[in-house]
Amino acid sequence: MINSINSKERDAYLSFNNFQKIGPMGLRKLENYFSDLATAWQAKITDLIKTGLPLNVIEEFIVWRKSFSLEKSKEELTAKNIKFISIKDNNYPPLLKEISAAPPLLYYQGALHTTTDTKRLAVVGSRQHSAYAEKIITELLPNIIKQNIEIVSGLALGVDSLAHQTTLKSQGITLAVLGSGLNNIYPRENLKLAENIINSGGVIISEFPPDTPPYKTNFPRRNRLISGLTEATLVIEAKRKSGALITATYALEQNREVLAVPGSIFSEFSAGPNHLIKEGARPVSELSDILQVFNIENQNDNNKKLTTKKELPDLNDSSEKIIYQLIKQATERTEKISADEINKISKLDTTIINSKLSILELREIIINDGFGYSLK
Repeated sequence: MINSINSKERDAYLSFNNFQKIGPMGLRKLENYFSDLATAWQAKITDLIKTGLPLNVIEEFIVWRKSFSLEKSKEELTAKNIKFISIKDNNYPPLLKEISAAPPLLYYQGALHTTTDTKRLAVVGSRQHSAYAEKIITELLPNIIKQNIEIVSGLALGVDSLAHQTTLKSQGITLAVLGSGLNNIYPRENLKLAENIINSGGVIISEFPPDTPPYKTNFPRRNRLISGLTEATLVIEAKRKSGALITATYALEQNREVLAVPGSIFSEFSAGPNHLIKEGARPVSELSDILQVFNIENQNDNNKKLTTKKELPDLNDSSEKIIYQLIKQATERTEKISADEINKISKLDTTIINSKLSILELREIIINDGFGYSLK
């Protein structure tokens, strides 16, 4: 059963949501003053002023209210198979209800599972992911999903998309939280992915009215929902200033666990996770690091380690090994590295570097395309 409030109160939540200038904190002021939101919806300007809302917002609301049609709004939702749920309804996500300024109303398409024993992990990261991030996701997520943990992300390009796609391939449940309305899937390249999520038993969610464009200011609000829906947030590759780090900050504020995958100190996309670890986030180097957050013992014999490396080719000496490792790290970041960069990092003699690079090329271990070195 969904409803725990009467239909007039649910309608009031839907109506107020369509006037976005009164947000979660504004609705709280209305609920503190009036007996319920249905009464607030019908209130005169003199009473609305007493709630503490700004006068200009109240005046604009009064004018807008006259033109708003609840019936039309409901018809449009039904036509697009969009459902909505208020914070007073029984199946509103319990974890989300705990956060500060929880969204009073959510729109969703698909199946929203909201039992108290539902386990969820947020997976976020860079839109320009590397091979390293892809390896982490494709190797670890299937084993997490086997534990009936749902994966939450933001439908963005890069790590978000990989997390959703890997979950679907593993026949798991994934939730996509949007920074736009459900009629404006963003980015458009992920429209098919959103459809696949819905058709595979997952759900796409937004706190914004269906026709809301993907305004830049919406995405930090979206990020608090990603962390708010979950017990823990896993950051895989992110710059120091990024949406993924904003999500991690919200997770900390919400008293949720933050996990981060360490990476190369030479990659700007590892700067975010490395910083989080310095600040106290739980470092992730293997599957059990994640499962422990959910009090799950890893019963898989081969506990996947993020640091697992392919066997080194037969290298002649320590200098060759250093050079090989630097090229390997660059390749995992989908980057190339020059002889000068190897020199700056390793402090090896230039003559030795050039000699070893030539040997590794002749042995077809590395290649140089004129822009730098990478593994073959």
